[in-house]
Amino acid sequence: MKLSVIEIEEGHTTVVNTEQITYLREDVYGTAIHFSSGEHVICAMGIESLMLKLQDNAAEALLIRSKV
Repeated sequence: MKLSVIEIEEGHTTVVNTEQITYLREDVYGTAIHFSSGEHVICAMGIESLMLKLQDNAAEALLIRSKV
């Protein structure tokens, strides 16, 4: 199990299992991390910053990286 600490709002963090992430989505509420269980977490980071943070823990994050 690969874990990563993510800031969900200023001063509040959560630990996520990066192996259970199915997709990321950015909307008006922030960046949502969706899990295979169907649950999701909204975090304060932008999607690009989040992907960079998760990149060390999950090589699959490279597959969703946007082209620049």
